[in-house]
Amino acid sequence: MEKTNKFETNHLLSLIIKMSIPSIFSMLIQSMYNIVDSIFVAKIGTEALTAVSIAFPIQNLILALTVGFGTGLNAFLSRKLGSKDNEEANQAATQGIFTSLLHYLLVVVLGLVFAKPFMALFSDDALTLSLGYEYISVIFLFSFGVFIHITIEKVYQASGNMIAPMIFQLVGSLVNIILDPILIFGWFGLPSMGIRGAAIATVIGQLSSMCLAILFFKKGHMPINFVFKNFKWSKSLTRELYYNSIPSFLLLSIGSIMVSGINLILATISQVGVLIFGIYYKVQSFVFMPINGIVQGTLPIMSYNYGAKNTSRLQESLKLSVILAEIFSVIGTIIFLLFSKEIISLFSTDQTVLTIGEQALKIIALNFCFASIGYVFTSYFQATGKQFSSVCLILIRQLILLLPMAFILSHFFGIAGIWWAFVLTEAVCVGLSFWLYRRKR
Repeated sequence: MEKTNKFETNHLLSLIIKMSIPSIFSMLIQSMYNIVDSIFVAKIGTEALTAVSIAFPIQNLILALTVGFGTGLNAFLSRKLGSKDNEEANQAATQGIFTSLLHYLLVVVLGLVFAKPFMALFSDDALTLSLGYEYISVIFLFSFGVFIHITIEKVYQASGNMIAPMIFQLVGSLVNIILDPILIFGWFGLPSMGIRGAAIATVIGQLSSMCLAILFFKKGHMPINFVFKNFKWSKSLTRELYYNSIPSFLLLSIGSIMVSGINLILATISQVGVLIFGIYYKVQSFVFMPINGIVQGTLPIMSYNYGAKNTSRLQESLKLSVILAEIFSVIGTIIFLLFSKEIISLFSTDQTVLTIGEQALKIIALNFCFASIGYVFTSYFQATGKQFSSVCLILIRQLILLLPMAFILSHFFGIAGIWWAFVLTEAVCVGLSFWLYRRKR
């Protein structure tokens, strides 16, 4: 039980850092891939970069389903380890794999039916839509790799092993980055595949992570195991796993709905705005991925100590998580304020894009310090079984308050009003987070 005992015995700050660093590192590598991928795609043409931006919400929904369910599974497994119920943890892990495969089949069916009409909402350019569907169809047809990989990754994290998930992410991202220019531009005698090459590089990277995760799990010694022999589906466990997954799924999937809603508002003002928001959503991951790494590192610690009824250690974990997340937020804000023009110029040399993009990054960057607190409290409520509070925060942050505010402010201040809506929404949600925390203690 050494790997689980550290959640209740090790020095908290060093434990959180050790648990978070692998996630932060792997997420930064993933962010690097997103940026490099966009830079290569931009060299195909403006239509290709716009197509990827339009397809991004669909890609993000797939990620929301995988990571959302996986994070809920992570929290559930950590609580079971904290209460010493390893048999239930094994059952949950096994059912989690089968559930993820069902999710994959759902993604394929919905993708085939709705991808084209969805993308048509944001552009009437035939080339852009054709490129977008060519890209996203490859992604959802081969997404089983990411479903299996993420599920195994979350089982490792629930057990306290953050190194293996980092290796899975690192290998997949590096494979992706290496293959991107080779397949897009047809290096080494291969045919030039354009935007389809970018999609193929992505799925090969995901499949590489999946194969490595399966190999590690078969050779490793874990306190949690997949038990396929005499497996029986449990309806009550299904309800429990989905209940635990709701906050994380909403946090990620509503992000896709939010992106789509913002794009619809931007499309009425400027098509350039849609492109810039797509760029922002790529580069902001360099700030939020480290914060998410801290959240992922502390989630099993908080869940375990909640299950073990160690209240003081639970509260100290929350405090340290907020402090560490704020450090990354401040650094991210400073970088965006000082180097906004240089960041945008990585993707375009068009003067209109540079001018509007520089303004956008400088304004939206002001929301980082507020948003990081909301991320941490959403995770805390999830770890302690207070799913309703998590859901409220997520809905208000990304739908209930943000979209109406963006719509209203855009009529008064134009495109700048949309960027300010992010800042004001996150500021309001900080106050709501503290109120819910004091109310639920």
